[in-house]
Amino acid sequence: MKGAIFDLDGTIANTAFLHKKAWELALKELGISTNVKIEYLLGRKTSEIAKILANDRWEELMNVKNRIYLRLVDSEAEATECSKELFKELKSKNVKIAIVTSSNRISATKVLNKIGLNYDVLISGDDVKLGKPNPEGVLKALNELKVEPTEVMGIGDTDVDVTAYYNAGIKKIFLVESGVPYDKEKVLMMGAVITKSLCDLLQLIY
Repeated sequence: MKGAIFDLDGTIANTAFLHKKAWELALKELGISTNVKIEYLLGRKTSEIAKILANDRWEELMNVKNRIYLRLVDSEAEATECSKELFKELKSKNVKIAIVTSSNRISATKVLNKIGLNYDVLISGDDVKLGKPNPEGVLKALNELKVEPTEVMGIGDTDVDVTAYYNAGIKKIFLVESGVPYDKEKVLMMGAVITKSLCDLLQLIY
């Protein structure tokens, strides 16, 4: 194995539900009501979620959500269990690490600086035209890491992560349960291994 590609929110940082909290606070601040369950949208690009939640007011909602989210990161963002140990172990084996996230670059960089993980490549939602489950970001990461899909593993916490890895040609895929809903039948059909935490993955690569 020459490379590992990780999702960010919910996978290596506890920030998936910080996004949900920020969306809810932003909707409340702007007086926008919706029946959409936000947890089922997590993992997608910010702009895409905003359009589903607010229609023609999506840009306004997105800007307020981003402001609130950055504040929440300062006070609540943390690395997930075993993420630091896993990154250290991968680095000791000369495995290149990329992070592919639907978050914008400002948000992603702020989270990564807060949790203090050492990586080689960051592909954010700003760097692609099509967010997950489209494989564009994953293919971009593979190109920047200079590795083939068969030489890496993909790790995420949603079925949009798994789909993006699968459609990029990655065979070793792991879904880490973070509390975000996912389609179990779908991810198993794509050959993903479901784990309770990154600690399970750490044991596998020792």
